[in-house]
Amino acid sequence: MTTSAEFASQPIGFGTWPFKDEEAVRSVASAIEIGYRLIDTASKYENEQAVGRGIAASGLPREELFVQTKLRGHDHGDVRGALERSLEWLGVDYLDSWLIHWPLPMLGLYSKAFEQMAHAREEGLVRSIGVSNFLPEHLDALKAETGLVPAVDQLPCDPSLNRPELRAELAARGIQVQSWSPLARGGEVLEAQPVLEVAQARGITPGQVVLAWHHSNDLVPIVRSGSAQRQRENLEAVSIELTDAEVASISSLPQRGLGDFDPRTRDER
Repeated sequence: MTTSAEFASQPIGFGTWPFKDEEAVRSVASAIEIGYRLIDTASKYENEQAVGRGIAASGLPREELFVQTKLRGHDHGDVRGALERSLEWLGVDYLDSWLIHWPLPMLGLYSKAFEQMAHAREEGLVRSIGVSNFLPEHLDALKAETGLVPAVDQLPCDPSLNRPELRAELAARGIQVQSWSPLARGGEVLEAQPVLEVAQARGITPGQVVLAWHHSNDLVPIVRSGSAQRQRENLEAVSIELTDAEVASISSLPQRGLGDFDPRTRDER
């Protein structure tokens, strides 16, 4: 079983959305060669086969990789079938981490799905089970109905959506936070004055500053790039130690809402 501490030992993950086909194969193989070990995908991305080919093309032994995928919404009622498909498409015998992609409370099936995922973990087909986009209310229901606590919760998080109360709550529950869209898809965050000031002072890129901010906040960013140079820069970023003042300055950016990505209402199947 993988614990939240083991997740934290993977300081950064390589994200694969929206890569498809040969782009996914090439990007994953490149990322592994550069040094990434946590490879993140999802059934919903419809690229697991290509990601699996990239893993195979890397030539790295399976036990040296941390392969993570996600259960999509329309498979909440077919957990075993979804697992078998993901294993086949990825070309692996087990998953290091399997997450419920979205809670989809309108279906009311995530607790039952998580319980079945726990059975797969007991069989050795999955080392660890977790969730994505879950809020405390969903975690409370999960605990009440199954007695289980996920090892990880993958959330949208960046300096403009830094969610300190939620992060503190998850830490108190022993749940590691992974950040999806950690660079806020570029735009205003990478152009924000506090970020630019740190980048200039340290001679690094704005993207590296933001990824270092994640690392300083004990977050595991899941970041994607098809460029080998950018992949390398992103990987190097997690070794950059920001000062408390720099972290506070970056955290002071104006905050935005979840928009269409509110897990209470989003129907992502």
